Amino acid sequence: MLLNVNPTRMELLRLKERLVLAKRGHKLLKDKLEGLMKNFLDVSKRYVELRKDFDEKFVLALKKFEISTQDINEEVLDSLLEGSNFKIDLSYKLVNVMNVKYPTFLEKTSGSPIAYPYSLTPVMLDYTFLEILKLIERIIELASIEQELYSIALEVAKVRRRVNALEYVMIPNLEETIKFIEGKLEEMDRENISRLLKIKDIIRGH
Repeated sequence: MLLNVNPTRMELLRLKERLVLAKRGHKLLKDKLEGLMKNFLDVSKRYVELRKDFDEKFVLALKKFEISTQDINEEVLDSLLEGSNFKIDLSYKLVNVMNVKYPTFLEKTSGSPIAYPYSLTPVMLDYTFLEILKLIERIIELASIEQELYSIALEVAKVRRRVNALEYVMIPNLEETIKFIEGKLEEMDRENISRLLKIKDIIRGH
């Protein structure tokens, strides 16, 4: 689409400068987009591996919990769990990678996850509680990676829109307008030359 500009030599120079800047910006954004996509794929691979490991350990921990508590009365089990003073405090810090900001979560634990006499429970139950504690830490790690992936995906979408706008709208419009103005200026030059030749012939005739 032609831009609404006057077909002058000054405007032609200005549009050519804009075209150079647009092409330079397009290349920089394309490079950034490739870097973001590579980062997204790397983080995705890490997330899939960690999530698979978490799912397997979570299912195993549930089975161990069922086995180790099958002979314990539900009320007794509740009373054992109520005695725990274990607490997790969550905080976060913003990380900036390739101009993509995302929160990464940090946990601080206090208290003891097991606050009952070990003689009252099977050993498997005690170990299962400790395994579940590690799984909670893994959940927090997975949440951080999910936030990272979400933030990268948003940035990829934003950069891709800018790349497409330059590639399919601005650069073609600039090139088309430059070509149109060059044609107009060449036409004006031919008309001027033709007019000068006519004037020269008239002067010669006199």
